[in-house]
Amino acid sequence: MNEEKIDLIEYLPKTIFTNTKECLLNIGADDLYISLSYIAETFNNAKIEYSHTIPRFISKNQETFEVLGLLQAEMGKTQNGNLSFANSEPKIINKVMRWFENEFELNKDIWKWSIKVNINEPKDINYKNNIQNICIHYWLEKSKLQINSSYPKNVTYIEKTINTKLKKDYYGTLVIEYKNNLFSQIIKTFVKAITYNKIINEDTEHIRNFMRGLIAGEATVQNSKKSGHYSVHISATKKEEREIYKICLEKLNINLKIYKDYPETLISERKNLVQLLKQRLMTLHQRKYSKFLYMMQEYPRISEETNYFTGKRNQWNKTPEEKVKQILELYNSGMTRTLDIVKKLGVSHIKVCRVLKQNNLGKRLVKISEFKRKEIADFTKNNPNLTMEEISKSFRVSESTVSRAYLKYYGKRELKARCEIPKEIEEEIIEMYKENPEIKFSEIIEELNISDSVISRVRKENNLTHLGFKHLVGNNNKKIAY
Repeated sequence: MNEEKIDLIEYLPKTIFTNTKECLLNIGADDLYISLSYIAETFNNAKIEYSHTIPRFISKNQETFEVLGLLQAEMGKTQNGNLSFANSEPKIINKVMRWFENEFELNKDIWKWSIKVNINEPKDINYKNNIQNICIHYWLEKSKLQINSSYPKNVTYIEKTINTKLKKDYYGTLVIEYKNNLFSQIIKTFVKAITYNKIINEDTEHIRNFMRGLIAGEATVQNSKKSGHYSVHISATKKEEREIYKICLEKLNINLKIYKDYPETLISERKNLVQLLKQRLMTLHQRKYSKFLYMMQEYPRISEETNYFTGKRNQWNKTPEEKVKQILELYNSGMTRTLDIVKKLGVSHIKVCRVLKQNNLGKRLVKISEFKRKEIADFTKNNPNLTMEEISKSFRVSESTVSRAYLKYYGKRELKARCEIPKEIEEEIIEMYKENPEIKFSEIIEELNISDSVISRVRKENNLTHLGFKHLVGNNNKKIAY
């Protein structure tokens, strides 16, 4: 029952793009984390080091492949130092943020956000304020983001559109962004490698999950009652991507029509659309799915063919007996946190909760006292080498509870590599920098026989890049002592 993992070290780029040139990526890894860093040149030939730590392994399950499909569809692809994702469906936004929190330990509070509304900017200031309040309230309620995480201009408008009024039940598209050049390039490289090199060779279930995410982001439903033409379009500007999507859908017994030098691909004909329905490839985006179901009901005798639209609830999501048995075994063995069971078996959180409820298991939500919250925050601060998961197990609370407690009392927690070095080695590194601030990594490595990631971490933890050594950070402030 061990969950399959993806080793991210196989997907790391060799270089990182900056404003001036490509920089060599320094990589250090243990069994749990990967330490990444690069040194970039700034003005006046000054140098500054950037670093980040990520988990080495992520879950290879349904959630991961659905999110990878969503990122391939809706993530910004340019190397602008910014990881961004946009969607008009709150469940999809929450799904992506939850995945980054579970797999990369990125708390949702790290995201900056804004709302893009598909109308011309209103000239009537009262109407403008009204629709902005409506959209902001909607997204804050649905996503649980905080107003202080927004950009100063939290609502923007699309110029040169014919729309002048906000449509009913339309609240714009939420754009979430994380400004981190190193992390954004790691994720973009990972998504591209999965899409271009891996997905067509994955098993059918992973392909199905990936395409479900992609379709939620890129598909549009075309329902023409007059002509009787029913179809689903998938946009793909690059020819290579269109070919990849065609191969993936062929493995799911669906024919995708592609056209030379045209970004729109087409799924038509009843047999192909029925496969979209039966394999639930349209379900992630609720509004698109509703439109798709309405379109499919136009086909005669569709109920008999698919067992849909009969007035009875479909049993497509019934948990297999084998999975039910595994969930109960894990719970009875002591793994009582539903999120742990989800990660272990690769099933949805809803299914785990449903199985536990049906078997009269599970716990009621207990409110954490303020005294307990402070205790958790203090313990987290005093044990920087422990992960959120380990701390949550110690206190028998969720990882999000630990994150929120620490955020409340001490701010955001920096990700930290867990491999330790002897104290004397750390002191020697510090002393070598004090004696010669211009010393090179290679000289320290040769002298102490350690990795460059260890040096990077010691510098970061001891603030060696901000001790007044002007040539290290390009700081020309004469007030700084050195």
